[in-house]
Amino acid sequence: MTLTFRKRLHAVKLPHYQIAAIKPLGTHQEIEAFLRSSGVWPQAKHRLEEIYYYVQDDHGRRKDFFAAGWLNEFGHWQVAAPKFTGPLCRPALTIIPGTDNEAWLFDTVFDYLRHPKLTTTKAYIIILNTPKLLQAALSKAKSFASSRTFFNNPLPET
Repeated sequence: MTLTFRKRLHAVKLPHYQIAAIKPLGTHQEIEAFLRSSGVWPQAKHRLEEIYYYVQDDHGRRKDFFAAGWLNEFGHWQVAAPKFTGPLCRPALTIIPGTDNEAWLFDTVFDYLRHPKLTTTKAYIIILNTPKLLQAALSKAKSFASSRTFFNNPLPET
């Protein structure tokens, strides 16, 4: 008789973030310094917000955080800070509607904010926020007459 042992699987508990406050950029020096050092401060001032959020563990201990933030297409916050960049909930694309029948695709919101034609384009903007959403972004871009990619890390040629 052979006995086999299976490793016990434990459910992974994802953090459940709570929004404490949303403020306009410029009220927290560390967020401003981070955006300045990233080279996006002038463009971010009117496009991002300061997000103050926290997570509480099973023992009631609360950890507070702050970051620059923007909404994704599901109305959830994407945040960026020196030690963490990502979604506070389900990852999704960020969509900035335009009037042209052209889509511009970017890896990150910072790549978008650094684009030299940011203030003059009327293109529909699609920001991946994570490489895992590339197919979803390309699928959305197919509905436009043309599209352009502005990826920081070019895709390998196939």
